[in-house]
Amino acid sequence: MQYKRLINCQIAITVTLIIAFASGCQQERVERKEIIIDAPSAIGTEEDPHARAAFERMQLVDPATHEIPELINQHQVNYARQVLAGQNHKARVTASEWRPLGPVNVGGRTRALAIDVTDENIWLAGAVSGGMYRSTDQGINWERTTHPAMLNSVTCIAQDTRPGFEHIWYYGTGELRGSSSRASGAPYRGDGIYRSVDGGETWDVLVSTSMNRPADFESPFNYVWDIVVDQSGSVYAALYGCVVKSDDGGQTWDVVLGPDLLHPELFVPPIEDLNESGAPFYTSVLLTDAGQLYASMSSFTALGYRSQYAGVYRRNAVDVWEEITPFGFPIEHDRTVMTYSPSQGNWLYVLTESASLNFWRFDGTNWQNRSQYLPAVQDTLPAIDTQDSYNVLARAHPLDPNIVFLGGTNLYRSTNGFSSSDQTTWIGGYDPDGTTAAKYPGHHPDQHELLFMPSDPNQVLSANDGGVRYTSQILAPKVTWQARNKGYVSSQFYTIALSKDEESNKAIGGMQDNGTYMKVFASENSSWKEILGGDGSYAATTPEEKFWYVSFQSGQTYRLTLNKENELTSFAEVDPVGGEGYLFINPYMLDPNNYNRMYMAAGRVVWRNDNLQQIPSGKQNPTSVNWSQIASTEGSSSAVSSLDISTHPAHVLYHGTSYGAVFKTIYTNTDTAQTDFVYQHVIQDDAGRESSGYISSIAIDPTDAQRTMFTYSNYHFPSVFFTPDGGQTVVDVSGNMEENPDGSGGGSSVRWCEIVPLQNGSYLYFLGTSTGLYSTTALDGAQTVWVKEADESIGNSVVSMLDYRSSDGKLIAATHGNGTFETNIEGTLEITPEPVEGSIEVLTAYPNPFEDQVTLLFSIPESGRAVVQVLNSAGQLIKTILNAEQFAGEVSVTWDGTNATGTPVDPGMYFYRVYYDGALKSGKLLYRN
Repeated sequence: MQYKRLINCQIAITVTLIIAFASGCQQERVERKEIIIDAPSAIGTEEDPHARAAFERMQLVDPATHEIPELINQHQVNYARQVLAGQNHKARVTASEWRPLGPVNVGGRTRALAIDVTDENIWLAGAVSGGMYRSTDQGINWERTTHPAMLNSVTCIAQDTRPGFEHIWYYGTGELRGSSSRASGAPYRGDGIYRSVDGGETWDVLVSTSMNRPADFESPFNYVWDIVVDQSGSVYAALYGCVVKSDDGGQTWDVVLGPDLLHPELFVPPIEDLNESGAPFYTSVLLTDAGQLYASMSSFTALGYRSQYAGVYRRNAVDVWEEITPFGFPIEHDRTVMTYSPSQGNWLYVLTESASLNFWRFDGTNWQNRSQYLPAVQDTLPAIDTQDSYNVLARAHPLDPNIVFLGGTNLYRSTNGFSSSDQTTWIGGYDPDGTTAAKYPGHHPDQHELLFMPSDPNQVLSANDGGVRYTSQILAPKVTWQARNKGYVSSQFYTIALSKDEESNKAIGGMQDNGTYMKVFASENSSWKEILGGDGSYAATTPEEKFWYVSFQSGQTYRLTLNKENELTSFAEVDPVGGEGYLFINPYMLDPNNYNRMYMAAGRVVWRNDNLQQIPSGKQNPTSVNWSQIASTEGSSSAVSSLDISTHPAHVLYHGTSYGAVFKTIYTNTDTAQTDFVYQHVIQDDAGRESSGYISSIAIDPTDAQRTMFTYSNYHFPSVFFTPDGGQTVVDVSGNMEENPDGSGGGSSVRWCEIVPLQNGSYLYFLGTSTGLYSTTALDGAQTVWVKEADESIGNSVVSMLDYRSSDGKLIAATHGNGTFETNIEGTLEITPEPVEGSIEVLTAYPNPFEDQVTLLFSIPESGRAVVQVLNSAGQLIKTILNAEQFAGEVSVTWDGTNATGTPVDPGMYFYRVYYDGALKSGKLLYRN
């Protein structure tokens, strides 16, 4: 989902809060209260409406050109095929198969949706990064019909509806506006048009549309906006810059409208890059039941606004396209969509994106501008909001041409064709009954398609960024929707985190558009449980599943507790007051030596919280409790983009930046942390300036913090580096991940790395990339051989993150568009932190005396509840500063000289008491104000 403003999606939940008191004479009190969690759901902030696009783009650009290489998707897939073809399949390092985990109940961005004219129980749907699916029971269950190794960027679909030809289907590929797994700055290029001759059960690319040309953008078939098939069997396709026609089932094509981009070599001078053609950026084509063809061409081009081909067109009786653009139509316009009703075939509705949204009706002769009656305005929650042509939808009811549906972020219905504003109803997207941006019940924002069931047009299918939805009463005053996504595994994961508990089936992950979900069940392809909304970001877990940490875009992070039914029982926002410069998907992690402690990236610096559990529950604001900057990590400009913390020895932090530098910090748990530069791969860009890439991940060997791997995610740049000695030596171990040693060619974008120690002293290494999952058993510099894993299941899906559990060898992979997968690795070495000996021990209270804040540091040998109280000199309780489960090791709590109401106390002598496992420790505190 995309949205230009930072808006909150409100989730109402009933939370059971258990307040436990340390004194044995006091009883536990249980309060039930309604708590509202506002989960942001946005493409960016008001200050930066393109935050997601900018975040994704900087991970991928070629550091030499500062652009994303043209046709890189095809190049990397082709090179991945070469790597796969040249490898011994027995070289895979995982002995067991990769099991699909789903979620089967969460759909992703869907632009292509169709109902089979021979059987309305058969639905076909195509996900932008998940491939084609088919259902034979009206979306109750779906099965994938394209191989995961195919280029699965599906954008439109059409059936040949002629009697005897209904088994023939076509789908187009290439999302020009809105791609995310490879960045909207790098549009998700397709590979032409695919054809099925068996009712959509299998697909093959039409060779005439798959150019496979090197380097430059030379084929308009890279982006297919629409496909229609007329009653003579001719196929029309709206492509980048032009509309084409095939009379032989797609074997050959001719341009019928717009510049002849099928033959760019005939231009004077010849065009090698279609971005330089000045051709329309957006096109569309519409075929009515009566056989009338309409088309539209945008004035917007890759070179700016030009009007040579711009406008609305109609094919006349002598097969000539005539322009019918109305007077007053905006001169500068972007994407246009059209619709009609079979009950009044002469009427045409046109919705177009321009400086303001325009809506027109054409009766075959005259045009009427109805733009003034569109609901709300852009950039507000009630607006249609087409988000710069990302989501633009117009559909008319088959039985009544005055019932018209328009969609952007929201879905609206008008019963008078938007000829006035008093007959318009908000029926999908965001919730009109909410004060903030909760989703419409059963529906999802960002509309792409709307279909009517042939037997009953009041039954409607809706395709959006949440997959496929269905209603039986589209004309009801309050439309009721239900998801039809079971088996439609197209969710787009950013992150994933396994439960820390051995043999636990739980995992939690953040997804684009769909928030954060939890896997609960052991079965393959199971349903997952929604935890929070928004754009799901980083997640983390603790031993015994006591706490779960989730986050939304731009750093907003929460601590959650769940009951046995995995329902939310408490929450607290834990990100720091003063934190700024967060990345759109912002990294943080818990310390494996002490799960009370968190490290969080915030712009140019890393922050540390020494005890997250002291942060009070129920608060939804950044907190100052126990947060401090690790001053030595602060950089000059680029943001902290990745980090990892060591286990053996403890307290060694590596972090990387968005400009390619890697640093190492020791004594990270103290105020005397020391940070040193480790490495930065630097090249000369095309302007002769120094340039580097984006550090996408860091993996520290959990048995030896000297051994560390880190990755760059940029194209045309070496991807994988390793240091065996804490940074004294750094070796490029990209090996065959790169087509050429300097990183040029079809090498993948590497998103994540993982180091897995084995009991026999050897290691396994894994990479999550833009073309799937790779592994190796040995790092050998430039000769390192990476082997492709799980080609039959993960295939070429973008693997955005991995997580690994040493206690039972479970490894999970999260993909952007193909769900999640897991396997079990045999012979893994279980990693545990150094044990804490003895009983509770108070280490220090500092500074003491104090003026602003005192820190009390103590250690506990095992995890358990700890209570810390402050009393005055008369022995009266002033404040309970900690009453929470704590993890074994050091525990740090702070007191700011206030009582339970937050009022400053008088200067003087105070006492602390620490209760843990039946033991009591106490001491003095001198407060000077």
